[in-house]
Order: sequence, then structure tokens, then C-alpha cells
Amino acid sequence: MSAPQEVYADTMGEITLSGGMVRIELVSLAGGQAKDTESPKFEPRMRVVMSPDGFLRSFSAMENLVKQLVDAGLVKQKGNASPGGEAVEDSAKSPNF
Repeated sequence: MSAPQEVYADTMGEITLSGGMVRIELVSLAGGQAKDTESPKFEPRMRVVMSPDGFLRSFSAMENLVKQLVDAGLVKQKGNASPGGEAVEDSAKSPNF
């Protein structure tokens, strides 16, 4: 059995519902950034397309992982968490942002 393909992404970009499918764009910081720009520039790396049901199962799995990260002290919960889920703040901020 071959190993699954891995793709690194810094974050998710656009998430849309189109044609009855959820499309999630994975993005990474673009190279050669000018130092005078205020916000980082991201470029697409890959798009994940899944059914709404698959998206909801994935969202539930991510919520569970966020709880584990908070419980382990790897991220801090923000004070203004939304009713639908926990807002978290990465406790290890990059000095570049």
C-alpha cells in the first residue's frame, strides 16, 4: 500500500458551496514577499471538494481537535467565542505577524 499524498498549507483560503459541493481552497504564503506589505499574500496549493455531509463530519472532527488543543494548553480560548464553536488563539505566534 502506498503512502497517502501530503500537501502543506498555511491556512484555508476561500470556502464556497457551488454545484451542491463544498470547495475548500488550501493556501500557503507566497515567496518573495515585500517587507512593506501589511498583509501576507497567499497562493492556492490545492482544492478539496466534498459533499455537504462530508464537510459537516469534517467540521465536527475539527471541533473535537480544537477542544483537545485547548485542553492540552497548545492554544488559548479567546474570550469572545462564538455560540457555534470555540474561538481559539494560537499561543505560539510567529514574530513575522
